[in-house]
Amino acid sequence: MVAAAEPRCRVGGGQATKVARSAGGALVLAAVLFLVGASPAGAQNAPRGRFALFGNWAQRTDASGQSSDYSDLIGRFNLESDHTSDSLFEYAFDVRLAVYPSTERDSVLSLYDAYVGLRTANGRLRVRAGQQWIRELGGLGSIGGLFAEYRLPGNSTLGSWRFGLFGGLEPQYYDAGYAEKVTKAGTFVALDGKHGRRHVLGWVMIRNSDLIERSVAVFNNFFSVASKLYVYQALEYDLQGPADLGGGGLTYLLVNIRYRPVDFLEIQGNYHDGRSIDARTITEDAIAGRPVTPEALEGLLFESGQLRLTWTPARGIRLWAAIGSDRYSRDDETRDRLQFGAHFADLFGTGVDLSGTSTQFKTRDETYDALYLSLGRSFNREVYVSFDYSKALAYYRYDSADGGEVVARPNSDRFSLSANINFSREWTLLLTTEYVDHETFEEARGLAGIIFRF
Repeated sequence: MVAAAEPRCRVGGGQATKVARSAGGALVLAAVLFLVGASPAGAQNAPRGRFALFGNWAQRTDASGQSSDYSDLIGRFNLESDHTSDSLFEYAFDVRLAVYPSTERDSVLSLYDAYVGLRTANGRLRVRAGQQWIRELGGLGSIGGLFAEYRLPGNSTLGSWRFGLFGGLEPQYYDAGYAEKVTKAGTFVALDGKHGRRHVLGWVMIRNSDLIERSVAVFNNFFSVASKLYVYQALEYDLQGPADLGGGGLTYLLVNIRYRPVDFLEIQGNYHDGRSIDARTITEDAIAGRPVTPEALEGLLFESGQLRLTWTPARGIRLWAAIGSDRYSRDDETRDRLQFGAHFADLFGTGVDLSGTSTQFKTRDETYDALYLSLGRSFNREVYVSFDYSKALAYYRYDSADGGEVVARPNSDRFSLSANINFSREWTLLLTTEYVDHETFEEARGLAGIIFRF
């Protein structure tokens, strides 16, 4: 798609050699990071990390009475240096593994960050090597290669200036390693100010063999005014079509504005617009001499907007109303939304939290209502238990021909019971059970997870 997918390395039975090399490389890198963290310099740069393990089981029964089971086991380990310290070294390692015992689906190994770096010149110059995510560039920031950033000394009247430059390989979407004959390079300039203000202007070019797969201008910014107005915006503009086919133009726009004229009232508006194009497949078809359809060049269009008012009449009470509209695909008609909701925290001093949202969806041919209710309670600040109910669910159905569509099931119900147990600051246990009654099937699901922080 247009937005760069998360770099994930898929591990399948037919890739045993590649898996072994990837796993071995990961172990070597983990050992290097451990030694860096254990070094005297690392004493001033204490590592921060997390290990999490989640298990999920589900049983689905269709209208004919036939049942099927599904299970997965997902683990995550991440370790990173303290970026606020003055240490010379910095590093990060973030890996996730998913296995599916109940199916023949291949295990998936996802590598997000695996880099080491140096900081010099009083922290103004940073250099990193390895797989990393340059967050200033959003979804386009994944790269396996080199990254350098320089911050100008001192602050101007506008703030602090930073300049970044990077280049390397494009991480594979699902296979171990990197995309064949695909490279990525780019640059950005960032201006940081007080109260989290940030403005970023960047450029990213992705080359596939001798063709330019994407050439994209990126503009992100966030700023606040007098703690009353908050504005966030993200934009991607393709300077040309993929493989120089079709046209460029705006491919992603997100605007979120929050305004609090008085302490008890907040006005929030957001708008999301763009198109999702499979630039990789289009470019590979062009290289191979295969025809590219106009529908593929046009891509999957989407558009969404909402205006929301939130009233806080008293501490612990929030009431809101919102209107909005959505369009999920190229041929989809606009779906209007009208929403009302309320949240009561620590109701009457009992420790009970109560939330509810009622939403009406309306199209030219159909109108239906959705409802969400949540009742939760904390016990001694270590345990939080909640019961949730949802009516009228929706899911995304993928179709390779046009990208897919969002399918609504107005006559569906979901019940869930969850518990969040904090044994200490380091250990947390998550438990969830749920039952879903769709129009054509029923499903029971259980989830258990353990998180360890260090």
